[in-house]
Amino acid sequence: MDLEYLVLLQRLRESAGFFLTPVMEGISAIAASSLTIAVAAFVFWALDRQFGSFLMLNFVGSSLLNQTVKLTACVYRPWVRDPRIVPDPGAIESATGYSFPSGHTQSATAIYGSIALWFGKKRKWLAALMVAMILLTAFSRNYLGVHTPQDVFVAMVLCGAYLWLNSRILARLRRQPSFDKTVALVGMVLSLAAVLWFIVKDYPMDYQNSVLLVDPEEMMEDGFKSAGMVLGFFPGWLIERRWLRFSTRRHSVGQIVISAAALVPMLVIYEVMPGLLAGAMGPLWSCYISCAFLAFYVTALVPAVLCLLQRRGILPS
Repeated sequence: MDLEYLVLLQRLRESAGFFLTPVMEGISAIAASSLTIAVAAFVFWALDRQFGSFLMLNFVGSSLLNQTVKLTACVYRPWVRDPRIVPDPGAIESATGYSFPSGHTQSATAIYGSIALWFGKKRKWLAALMVAMILLTAFSRNYLGVHTPQDVFVAMVLCGAYLWLNSRILARLRRQPSFDKTVALVGMVLSLAAVLWFIVKDYPMDYQNSVLLVDPEEMMEDGFKSAGMVLGFFPGWLIERRWLRFSTRRHSVGQIVISAAALVPMLVIYEVMPGLLAGAMGPLWSCYISCAFLAFYVTALVPAVLCLLQRRGILPS
């Protein structure tokens, strides 16, 4: 039934693709791109420290949850399961990993859901808009032929549950600040446990015409990246929360400029560091270590610089 639905949408795409497909590609791309973590980092450094931290907590944690389910279920993409389905060529490049659940939908739920939870009580229209963006992103993945309805539905449910859990955790942290050590330790342990699970579990090895349909090592790459982000995020989050606590109360030009400049090393770490480490430790572990360092850079190293400049009076605190 789910694949028949994709075939129906494919016919719609073939007839209305002239104007509708680029819109769906854009909606899909906004939710999950290499710029996602950069935008979250900039918000954290320059605009709203508390919301930026909440946004990154939701994004990195839900990403690892999504990837763990993906690499456990190992569900093939729709076009692998049914040759009638021809996905949109523009969406194939970003359709990495297994199919279930949808990573783009998880990312959209984490980002837009965080905005809705943080600002929605005072701005009901914004919460409604964010929910609409989540649903549109989910539909776009079906429309483009890269995910089934089950893929996007489960992604929304899983990420929604994770956002609810984080809101409970933050509520407890307000009552009991020392609970942050437990949160950070659990996050790091879960990162290491996830990587161990990715390594030891069995993966399907199906062949077609003597060719392996899906290479498990390629599918594991996103999982290692997500686990690395979590490993680097939590110690940085703890250090910033306990000892740095830089300020974003005043949106000074200097802090905005420094934050924008700090995005450049982020790009270098993300794009260059895995290649430099791959020869010594392989592609998967190089992704893991690089993403861990990237997350720590965002949550601790740049905040340390901002904190130092604010304490010396170079930036307003």
